[in-house]
Amino acid sequence: MAINKSTPIPPWASVKIEPKRAFKFVLTLGEIPAWVVTDATRPSPKFQGAATHDFLGHQFKFPGKVQWNDVSITLVEPIDPDVSGLVLQSIKKAGYNPPSTWTADNEGWRTTLSKEGFVNGNLGNVAIKVLDSNGNVVEKWTLYNPFISSVAYSKLAYSQNGINTIGLGLSYDYADVEIFEVDQNTTLA
Repeated sequence: MAINKSTPIPPWASVKIEPKRAFKFVLTLGEIPAWVVTDATRPSPKFQGAATHDFLGHQFKFPGKVQWNDVSITLVEPIDPDVSGLVLQSIKKAGYNPPSTWTADNEGWRTTLSKEGFVNGNLGNVAIKVLDSNGNVVEKWTLYNPFISSVAYSKLAYSQNGINTIGLGLSYDYADVEIFEVDQNTTLA
C-alpha cells in the first residue's frame, strides 16, 4: 500500500514530539553546586480531611486541606567542594550551635532551628528545572520556605567502592510549577 504524502501525520507520531526525561533536570539548592545532585523527587500534594455533608438520601463530599509531601534529594559527596560541610553549615546558619561552642556561663546555648535561618541563611527558594534535549527549561518547580528536615550520610565500608552520598529531606510550605512552551515546529538538528 502506497503512503499518500498529503496525509497528515498524527501529533503522537511526529519525530518532533519529545517526552520529558527523568535524567534531564537541574536542581538549585543554595550554595550547593547543581552538579552534585543525582536524584530528586518532584513536589507532590496530598489532600487531607475531606468533609462530608449528608442531605436527604445523599452524601456530598468536599475537599480538605492541601499538604505538600517532603522532597527527597540525593547528593554525591565530592572532596572539593565539601558538600557534607555545606550541609552542616546550612544547619548551623539556621540556628544550630553544637554544645562545643557553649561557654562555661552557658552562653551560646541556642539550639532551636528557625525556618528563617534556613531560607535567608543559604537555601532560599529551591528550584527543580526539567530540561528538553536542547537544554531549554520546560518545567520549573519552586519550593517556598524550604528547610532541611533530614540528613542521611551513606554508609562507609571497606568492601565497597561506590561514591559517598548524602540524602536530604526538604520540607516546605508549598510549591508552584511553571510550564514553558517549546516550539514543537522547530527542526531538531
